[in-house]
Parts: sequence; structure tokens; C-alpha cells
Amino acid sequence: MHHISINILKKLPRCLLAIAATVSWPAISVGQDARRQEDWIYAFQNQPSGEFAPDHRKTDPFRSMLSDADRDVLAAKSTPSFLTQVSARVKSSAFEDTDDAATSLPDPYEDSRLTDESDDLEFESSSPPYESYEMSPDDSGYADLDELMPRTQTLLRVTPQQVFAAQPDQCNNCYGWHVLPKGLMYKSYLAGEKEPRMQFVQLYDTRSKTRVWDAVLGGRLGLLRNGSYDSVNPQGFQLDVEGAVFARVLPDQPSAMLAGSDYRAGLLGTYRNGGTAYKWGYYHISSHLGDEFLIANPTFNRLNYVRDSLITGVTQDLNAATQVYGEIAYALGIEGGAKPLEFQFGAQYQPVARTGLRGAPYLAANYHIREDFDFHGGANTVAGWGWQGAETRHRLRIGLQYYNGPSMQYQFLDTWENMYGGGFWFDY
Repeated sequence: MHHISINILKKLPRCLLAIAATVSWPAISVGQDARRQEDWIYAFQNQPSGEFAPDHRKTDPFRSMLSDADRDVLAAKSTPSFLTQVSARVKSSAFEDTDDAATSLPDPYEDSRLTDESDDLEFESSSPPYESYEMSPDDSGYADLDELMPRTQTLLRVTPQQVFAAQPDQCNNCYGWHVLPKGLMYKSYLAGEKEPRMQFVQLYDTRSKTRVWDAVLGGRLGLLRNGSYDSVNPQGFQLDVEGAVFARVLPDQPSAMLAGSDYRAGLLGTYRNGGTAYKWGYYHISSHLGDEFLIANPTFNRLNYVRDSLITGVTQDLNAATQVYGEIAYALGIEGGAKPLEFQFGAQYQPVARTGLRGAPYLAANYHIREDFDFHGGANTVAGWGWQGAETRHRLRIGLQYYNGPSMQYQFLDTWENMYGGGFWFDY
């Protein structure tokens, strides 16, 4: 009996556990069913499209419980982000026709509608561009892009030229400061023998029976201007820098030796008002013999010819094609037989052709007087055909030249020349 009671005590917990499980199982089943029904109802009520979809949050927390249709409905009700609005504007403006946009510009205060083609989003804005944004109870808390950014009067896209240009090209009469401007206020003289330009001319000297090549490598350009933006007929003040080397080659001598070269450099202030142009400034000129010429002529008396001069001049337009001019220079520093004073004056005719390829004739005469020769001067005349740039007024010329006077190479002060020939010139 005692043994039976011990067995009953051992099995009693198991029996009590089985009885408790049997009694509680219906309640547990009902609770699970109620919780499952609650989950289905929650999933159904949170479907904006009304579609029935299970709640996957317990099995897969990273899986969206919304269908594609549900996400589209929520996206349509929400305010687009700033990046979405900007991308939509870029897409729409990239395909707009600029001509239609220029002729029919919208009123900046009219209602505007923007469509996002990628997300099928549409929203409207009817507020003025500078009106403060006030949130309504139905707003999501984000202002529309049109209300945050002012509207412009044009839909045309901004080009790099508009961003970086200091002045519009069409405003040629506008005044202002600008660096490295186009065009010159004071032009070089066509017949001036010591003007900075590009040149190659073959001449024959009837006195020495010698054939020479006179070549020039140089130019002049503007550094700073306070005036108009026009490059054809600029007005105002301009600072120019000039430089050139004037070389003479003897082609009939062995190895076409270099007889000599003159070097010129200067800094000029120029001013133009209407048809009158002025210049003033400083220029340096020095003359040097060629090494081969000095070796071939060891007894030649080399000169260290130098002039450091202040210069001023004026040019007057008689009409669109004809100009007269005059200038005076006084050397503050002289060496090698140079004297202080020099004068230069002349006239030139240079019409602009109607068409660029056609070109036009030109004719110019210059008289250069130097104190070096007791104020005796040299006369230079050029004539031929030329072409002129429509925007820069640079001139390319071909033609004939006649010169009579002191040598155009300053090393040969005691030489008088009577030369004729032809070649080409490029004037700035």
C-alpha cells in the first residue's frame, strides 16, 4: 500500500499538468484566433487602396505591407520632395522650345502646374513669388518649390556666356572698365616706316644697286580701357603696349646675311572722341648690326644708336575712309649720333570693302623728319589692295612701296636711300 501511494505521488504532477492543459486549450485557441483576426483587420484598414493584404511584419519586418497601388496613392497625397521638384523642372525645361518660350512668357503670378513624369506627381501653386508661405491644417508641413523660389520672367536656359560675360556684345555704346579690350583707339600709320606691325617687303636701292628684304615682326594691343565695348570704332581711354623688331636682310650676300635690326618698345595712352584720336606716351628704339655683316665688314663703324623719347600725336578722320595725322617726339636719352627732335605727318585713304573677300584699295603717304639729319626727312608712299577684319579692323595689305630719304635702318646714318619694291603688311 505504501508502495502504491508513492507511485501516485510521483504521477500526480503529470496528471495535474495534463488537466490544466486540457482546460486552458480552448481559451488559448480563441485568443490566437482573435489576435490573427485583429492582424488581418489592421492590415485591411491600413490599405489606402482598400485592397486586402496580410501583415508580414511578424514574419519579415523588412517587407512592405503595401502593394504598388497603395504606394502610388500615398505618393499622390504627399508633397513631393525638393529634389523631385528640381528634377521635374530640369526635365521639362530641357525639352521646351526656346522660340515659343520667348514669345509666350507666363505671368509670374499666375497659377503653375508641375508634372513629375517619373512618379506621376502633380501639384499646384497660386501664390505670388514673394508671398510668405502659411501652412494649412491639411498641409504635410512642406512648402511648394514655387513659393520658396522667386519666378523669373523668362524660361530660356542660362548659357555660360551670359554667366561669365562682363558685358553683352550688343551693348557697344556702354562704357566701363575692361582688361585686354578688342580694337585700338589710335591706329598705326599705313606708310609709317617704324610702326609696329607684321611685314615682309623686297626693295631695290637704285643708289647702291642693292636688293634688300625689310621684315618686321611686331604688334600693338590694348591692356586696359575705360570706354565703349565696341571693337570697330571704340571711344574713350585705352592703355596700349607696342613692340617690334625691324630687320634688314641682304639676300644676294652669302647665307643671306642680316645687315642690321632696330628694336622698338613703347607704352602709350590713347583717347578717342568721335573722329578724333590722340596718343601720348614713351617709346624706346635702339639699332644693332648683324654679326655676319660685322664679320664681313670689320672696318665698319658700329653705332650704339639709342633714343628714349616722349611722344604725342593726333589723328583726324576726314570721313570714314580718309585720315590725316601728325606727331612729335622728344628724346630724353640719346646715344650714337641721335638727336632729340623728330616729326612725322601724313595722310591715308583706306576704304572698307562691302564684302570681306572682295577687299578694297588703299593709298598712304608719310613724311618723317629727324633732327639727326638737320631736319631733312624721308618720304614713304605705299599703295595696293587690302582686306580688313569686320570686328577687329586688323588690315592685311599687299602692294607697292617707294621710299626716298635717310636709311630706314638707323645704323646707317650716313646713307641716303632711293628704294622701290613690294610686299605685304599686316596692321593692328
